[in-house]
Amino acid sequence: MSFFEHLGGHRGMKYIHWNMRDINYGFAALEHRYRVLDGQPFIVDEDKKIDLARLLIDIYGVNYAGHPRLESLLRLNRIEPLNFMTGAQEAQAFADRDFVGLHQSTLRKVDVIANILSRAQDRSLKTETSWWEMHGGRLKNFLNWLGEHKIFALATGGASILGLILTLWAMY
Repeated sequence: MSFFEHLGGHRGMKYIHWNMRDINYGFAALEHRYRVLDGQPFIVDEDKKIDLARLLIDIYGVNYAGHPRLESLLRLNRIEPLNFMTGAQEAQAFADRDFVGLHQSTLRKVDVIANILSRAQDRSLKTETSWWEMHGGRLKNFLNWLGEHKIFALATGGASILGLILTLWAMY
């Protein structure tokens, strides 16, 4: 199978995926199916697999998008679904032997995942997470955020110097 040949030929690569982490739908399912066909799959190490769905939860919190999350992100970010099929639609396409439609849906999902990853990386991904939720909703995080911004640091420093000047002036 060319998929496993590709994996074996690119051993140092990392693979970004969306929820491909169990035996029903994921790398393990593909490996199992290939073994059933008498193939010997190349096994990708766990540290080389990056689950974008879980990574977005780590970044934006569990409520960053409604379920199903991938489709919600399409809507939130105004990404055209084009040939994107839901899981139920893909199952029906398979039953209908619409393999071209399935292939187009897979290609679109790859494009969508790349698009979402790119937006998350450049911090333009729109989610349902508020700034407060994304930063843990804690006063400590808020104060750390304020401390990282130069304008706030400059204003705080200026206020301190002004306070010192006024105190010294009041003393004389």
